[in-house]
Amino acid sequence: MQKSITYLFAVWLSICSLYPLKAFSKGLNEEHTDHFFFAVSAMTSPAQTLVHFAEFREYLEEKLETHVHLKQRRTYEEINALLNDASVQMAFTCTGGYLAGRQAFGLEVLAVPVVRGKTAYRSYIITHSKNPAESLEELQGQVFAFTDPLSLSGRIYPVATLNSQGYITKTFFKKTFYTESHDKSIEAVATGLADGAAVDSLIFDSLHALPGSFARQVRVIHQSKEFGMPPVVVTPGLDKEKKRTLLKVLLGMANDPRGQIVLQHLEMDGFAIPSPELYRSAIVLQKALRE
Repeated sequence: MQKSITYLFAVWLSICSLYPLKAFSKGLNEEHTDHFFFAVSAMTSPAQTLVHFAEFREYLEEKLETHVHLKQRRTYEEINALLNDASVQMAFTCTGGYLAGRQAFGLEVLAVPVVRGKTAYRSYIITHSKNPAESLEELQGQVFAFTDPLSLSGRIYPVATLNSQGYITKTFFKKTFYTESHDKSIEAVATGLADGAAVDSLIFDSLHALPGSFARQVRVIHQSKEFGMPPVVVTPGLDKEKKRTLLKVLLGMANDPRGQIVLQHLEMDGFAIPSPELYRSAIVLQKALRE
């Protein structure tokens, strides 16, 4: 798979070399002339997300030679609403948000982040270190935290898993609630607000490496199979030249010294063009959802 990504990367760089970046700043619609808007969903808490992507915004502004604005929203549904009415042209969203947007209004994947050499991640089911439960099923009758209704790792995976066993979450759990971000779900379990939660493996692993993190007070009792990485998406109405220009900037970051610094702070290796098969397992999971 890595060879395939490398090959596609090389092909796209060759294609993109035909398109100068200056063309980008003159092609947006009248309202957005000389301005580019992108959105970031709060996969971690809003303050954390803003810190991580402020530097990326500055980098994008320099490369596109236009004004770049970052919009942040609390839920993936709100991110999709911005993309659907073209209030933003690009967004970092979750896999479940992308699938919902693709089905509703033809949302498109532009690129996918590469993290620790992979373009895939997992859903972790977690509980407090003192909770004796050893599986999702053993959390029956307890309080469970979801991140977002559209989150693949934070809701769709555990719900589809229980549905496949004949359970409905409303009766399986004592109570469920939404935290709106993965780090808040981890904190909810660590502090006893929830007995269990489903979270993004990348965010959990990153937080677990930090001394004093809430992630160190919980443990992973189940891991899903791998799913396609939360992608960078663009509005279906964005013209092809602008997509190529954006893609050229993203793919080139790993070879640019300043881009490498931005990527390092985002804990990414770079961006790649996803294979057509990357989101197949997520689509199958979504279709298995019964509630």
